[in-house]
Amino acid sequence: MHRKIILAGALAAGLVISVPALADQVLDGIAAMPAGIEDVRIGGTWEKDGKNGAYRIVVNRTGGDATVARLFVQWIEYPDGGEAKVQKTIEIKELADLKVDVVDYTSESDEEGLSVYIETIDPSGNADSNYELRITAPDDYRFGPTSN
Repeated sequence: MHRKIILAGALAAGLVISVPALADQVLDGIAAMPAGIEDVRIGGTWEKDGKNGAYRIVVNRTGGDATVARLFVQWIEYPDGGEAKVQKTIEIKELADLKVDVVDYTSESDEEGLSVYIETIDPSGNADSNYELRITAPDDYRFGPTSN
């Protein structure tokens, strides 16, 4: 008799445990984020064609002793009465091609777009440099050494 009660209790507990928890999109998204993403910042704000939002700058790093960074810029839209959503994401491939690490960066936005000032370190110790990124649209940007 006791075995039947224990077995019934175990089955009931198993059924309760197997019920899926309610989904939390934010938690699930953060949990799915690659471990190499080490820096996420809001870089400024934008407004175009009656829409507005923020620039989000994302830095991903890979490598052990020779850390190399990749830099991404996202346009986050804040629609009236709705949830924020990513409108566009671009990678600054010219930075990735340099195979350097981003030590620090600052940014500022204006009505024309976004400027990002990037300080890098060369993992091989040869070419620590500063770069400027000027973005006026997702398909229009300039990247190069700082001029001053």
